[in-house]
Amino acid sequence: MALKIAVIGCRGFGRVHLNALSKLRNRYGLDIYVFSRTEEYAKDCYREYEASGYFTRYSDVLRSNVDVVDLVVSHDAHMPMSIAALEAGKHVMLEKPIARTIEEAMNVINIVKSSGKKFMVLENHFFDTSVWKARELMRQLGRVSMIVVRKLQYNSPGGWRRIRELMGGGALIDGGIHYVDTLLNLGGDYTEVKLVCAHGFAGLEGEDISVSIFRFRSGAVGVLLYSWSSPGGDRAPAFEIYGEHGFIMEDPSSRVPGKPYGDLLISIDGRQDKVVVEKVNTVEREIELFIQSVLNNTDVPMPPEIALRDLKAVLDAYKNCGELSMGFQPV
Repeated sequence: MALKIAVIGCRGFGRVHLNALSKLRNRYGLDIYVFSRTEEYAKDCYREYEASGYFTRYSDVLRSNVDVVDLVVSHDAHMPMSIAALEAGKHVMLEKPIARTIEEAMNVINIVKSSGKKFMVLENHFFDTSVWKARELMRQLGRVSMIVVRKLQYNSPGGWRRIRELMGGGALIDGGIHYVDTLLNLGGDYTEVKLVCAHGFAGLEGEDISVSIFRFRSGAVGVLLYSWSSPGGDRAPAFEIYGEHGFIMEDPSSRVPGKPYGDLLISIDGRQDKVVVEKVNTVEREIELFIQSVLNNTDVPMPPEIALRDLKAVLDAYKNCGELSMGFQPV
């Protein structure tokens, strides 16, 4: 019997999910459904992606025989829509972040545990092969002193992303949480975080420029630069790792569509090399692995505790720069 998946939100990044699911449809015998509160948009997506059906009311999705709900919605809707789907007996994929607050995230995780359903936050950077290859090679550096992760770009979104309360903050909790995930996957547990944040010209109520400094339990220092007010700033390496024997650096010139990070440049005791990594579409991979976990009744490849870790790091940083003192107040 075909696995039925409903994508909730068929505009914006929802189309990225639909493109990935379209490529996986024949391999796994998927029935794809689409949802938009605007019937015109729902019908457009239904036709474009040759879906099996469309919905315009979320309550109808919950009452349907859909197996998996794929939520690509505003951050304020992450907790209530996830819980409603889980309580209706649906498996859930949820675009990052897991929620706006620790309390909201724990409410979701507790329902996941009691429901027996599969739940995974779709953090595609977690599935980038460059990060895990770099982590494997880090042992050759000896003691690591510093990890630098950066994403500098211009992005001026409209709609709910401009509103601090709906976002749960600004740019860092949105696109920035991808790079928090990368930094923590490379650096491990942290003991302290400091953040300077500012408002540039992206048009957000929340911050659109941030510089975070993490002190890792290992003794290394992590630096995260994230900005939506830096046009042309994405030409630098996405991450660099420095140790007593040399460095590992992401090569931005080798990036391919669908994969955030490129190959690796490595220098150990003066010997330099380029490490070519497997090219994967990270959105397709995360969705495919989730589908496999549903079909095989196995653990999801990225447990919600990782998403909770990433959210906690963002909120710890926000406390330090005063971002949470204005308007929205996460618990």
